[in-house]
Amino acid sequence: MSLERKSLSTALVISSLLIAGIAGMKFRSLRDLPNSQETNLSSMFASSGKELEIAETDYFTGIIELLKGRFVDQVPTDDKLLSGAVRGMIVGLRDIDSQFYKPEEFTAFKSIRAGRYPGIGVWMDYKPQKVSLKLGGVDQEQDMPRLTVVSVAPGSPAAKAGVQAGDLLDSVDGHWVMNTEAIIKYQAAQADFLAKKIDFKTINDMRKSLKARMDKSIMPARAREKLITGSTGEFAIVWERAGKQIQTKITKAETDVARKVGADGSMALTFTSGAASDLANLMKGKSSITLDLRNNVLGDMETMRQCLGILAPSGTYGYFKNERKAAAPVQLTLSKGNQTPPKIKLIVDQSTRDAAEIFALALQSKGIATLSGAGMGNSRKLKEVVQLPDGSGYTLNLGTFTPGKPPVTKVAKAKEEAQV
Repeated sequence: MSLERKSLSTALVISSLLIAGIAGMKFRSLRDLPNSQETNLSSMFASSGKELEIAETDYFTGIIELLKGRFVDQVPTDDKLLSGAVRGMIVGLRDIDSQFYKPEEFTAFKSIRAGRYPGIGVWMDYKPQKVSLKLGGVDQEQDMPRLTVVSVAPGSPAAKAGVQAGDLLDSVDGHWVMNTEAIIKYQAAQADFLAKKIDFKTINDMRKSLKARMDKSIMPARAREKLITGSTGEFAIVWERAGKQIQTKITKAETDVARKVGADGSMALTFTSGAASDLANLMKGKSSITLDLRNNVLGDMETMRQCLGILAPSGTYGYFKNERKAAAPVQLTLSKGNQTPPKIKLIVDQSTRDAAEIFALALQSKGIATLSGAGMGNSRKLKEVVQLPDGSGYTLNLGTFTPGKPPVTKVAKAKEEAQV
């Protein structure tokens, strides 16, 4: 056998062994990472064909009865079973904006919505990152979800350590935070090796590097939970920023984010309890106002609507676009408002997200406010927030905010014609 053929055979054997590890990693990634590709498992489930139709509730109840009556060990409580089932359904949506949170993580989620950051003082979310690859000799760009810092509480341990919105989480205490980007790049390199575009040493070095990281790794969901929950513990954390690694050592401490009025009269507005009252007091006797919407995530939508009513006239400010053609989209409408709105300046950046981003777009679209800053977080979803009996919870994406009036649906048009 020639040296070239021996090298090829060796590489194929090595690749086969690695694929087994990658398969396990991909299975765990699919369980925790939204918007990932997954294997079709429909043939494993009952009633996958048309011969037998089972109502969803009957099917679910039947499985619970089977588990309780036949499973070899003690079955978890009904709350745990419900939580597990809901988690499977939410993850199965493969939507980056619909996520399931375990009890401690959901407690942190609610705490941040109330203006208090536990853990190291950040909120992290999955954000698509563009990855340039060459597959089959063709240059391609793919979006890969990475765990990303989207907000850093001012004065928090993370802020003092220099963590910034946009930083990618690379490792925690020496454990690599798994991501599909590394695997996709290795697969692309395998194709290049088989096409004789790179040599054996190159592909083997990549294999060794990936295997070493996988041997000491942590799932993204678990890494996030470790950093955003609790109030004690110190961590050595490596972040990725603009292709460079930033090493930090951070000790947990809870951080309050207060609505502060600066020396220039501007307010750091957060959409938490009491925001509407604070804004109304700040507005008294003023014809212009500056609001700082940076590091503003997970705000309460109803509180945001109340604040909008203090600043803006009544009317429709936009709607939440969805793909359900038969359903009329939810509209952001004020029945009462300020008919003589002030001049408003909003300070924003990529950490302006969720309710804060919707607030800014609504005011800007009507010409009521001007924006100062470099873009926003591109996270303007209306989300249903639900807590389950065991303390876990989930968010469900209901639509994306779009300024203006919604298009007339067939259902709305039929109602209008019927009224005429």
